[in-house]
Formats: sequence, C-alpha cells, structure tokens
Amino acid sequence: MIRRRWAKSKIFLLIIGLCAVFLIALIVRSGVIAAVSSKDTSQIKYETYSYKDVPLTVSLPASTDVTEDYYSSGEIIINSQLRDDVHNYHGYLQIWRISDPEEFIKKSKLNSAYHFTAYEQNKITQGNYQGFVISWSAQLQDSGYISGRDYILQNKDDEEEFLRISLTTKEKVFPEELGKIADTIVSSVVWK
Repeated sequence: MIRRRWAKSKIFLLIIGLCAVFLIALIVRSGVIAAVSSKDTSQIKYETYSYKDVPLTVSLPASTDVTEDYYSSGEIIINSQLRDDVHNYHGYLQIWRISDPEEFIKKSKLNSAYHFTAYEQNKITQGNYQGFVISWSAQLQDSGYISGRDYILQNKDDEEEFLRISLTTKEKVFPEELGKIADTIVSSVVWK
C-alpha cells in the first residue's frame, strides 16, 4: 500500500515537473522573459550637446562622454569620440568632406580589418537629411565579436559634407536597446 502511494507520488511529481518545464519553455519562446529583462530605453535621460566650432547639436544620453578634435584640411572636419559605459557603447560623430558617400562606404568596408559576419546597407531619410544606415556584425581576430550601426547623413546646404554617427558594442548582434538609443541620437540632429 505504501509502495503504491509512493509510486503515485513519483508520477504526480514527474507530471508537475514536466508541466513546469513546458510552461517555462512557452514563456521563453513567447519573449516574455526577454521583454522583462531588456533595458527600458524610455527612462534614459538625454542632454543636448552643442559642438564648439561647427553648427551641430545632438541629444546624447547623459552618461555619454564626448571628445572633440577639429581639422582644417583633408576629408575629415571633426572627429568626435563617444563613450558610454552605462549603455555599453563606443562610437564616433564625424563630419566628412566627401563627394560620393556610397564610394566612401564601399572603401571603408574594403579597408576594414574586421571579418564581417553580417552587413546591411540601406538608404534613409531622417528629417531633413538623406543618407544611409549600415548595420553590421563582425568577428575579431581574437575570436571576440563586435557589432555596430553607422549613419551617413548628407548636409542639406553642402552636398559634399556628410555627418557620420557610429555606435559599436562588443556583442555578436547589435542590441535592440542600443538601436533605440542610436535612432534617438540621429533623430535629434540639428546641423546647419
């Protein structure tokens, strides 16, 4: 009699365990856990950043550190490095003097030391600016990974000046949260 109860208890516990595993698998597959664990980008505080020597303002997360380097000749006018340890990205905000942005993008890819595992280039219109967005992932020589998103936007007043906004992170796939930050930065650009 005791053996039968014990056997029934084992079967009951096994059924409960299988149901729990099935329920967890359903939750994970539906994305509920991923949605709960992802960062809430609506809570990020942005600050307007104005450049000293160029008519450019952009909203960046308050945790982003910015450095500025200006050049008087050559293709590059400004090289501004972005670093954000809170949101785990590095990047650039640059102004280039180039006549053909598509050729610039092609040469940049060919001259890159990265081994690209994914690369997608699309034309975009962002407010008053037209240009390109490039989403990419790459494997590094040390077997690590990096992914990024680059925006190349044409100056409406000077067809040979382009703004490049680039964000990178050491992840295999560019995170959705960082994509939202990038989109917010790009949509905030005021460049005269």
